[in-house]
Amino acid sequence: MLMTTGRDQHQAELERERRRTLSRYTLRAGERRYDVRLTSEPLQLTGELDLLIVDGAIAFPVEFKHTVRPPDPGHRLQLCAYALLVEDQLGLDVPHGYWHSSRTRQTHTIVFDVRLRNRTRQAISAVNAFISTGRCPGPTSQLGKCLECELKNFCGDTV
Repeated sequence: MLMTTGRDQHQAELERERRRTLSRYTLRAGERRYDVRLTSEPLQLTGELDLLIVDGAIAFPVEFKHTVRPPDPGHRLQLCAYALLVEDQLGLDVPHGYWHSSRTRQTHTIVFDVRLRNRTRQAISAVNAFISTGRCPGPTSQLGKCLECELKNFCGDTV
């Protein structure tokens, strides 16, 4: 139910985005590309980005979330992973991206500094290690997250 509601909200937000200017991103120009599927063999990573704004040789990934909370560390890692994918697959520079809450209508700029990029690469490596060994990570201390997790059927450590 929550996943279906989230998908519906996501589609509605993308429809609204098509009618908007780029002013919320403090950009003057750029081509919008929606639902961009990205794959990188070197990163061993695949993802589908909500929106990519391309302005010449520079790109800005945009992620939409239906929440009232500001971006958490996981959201920052996800957006940075998209930046790494864009740089690897499309060869564009990605200095920062945007995280937008469809519930609060707030847009946050996420800068992809060296520290965030390193943490993102470490997280990607950790996930790939779990996949290659067939192990699941330990349970989260925030069990509320389990209610919305699409992997909860595979995890024996949750409610």
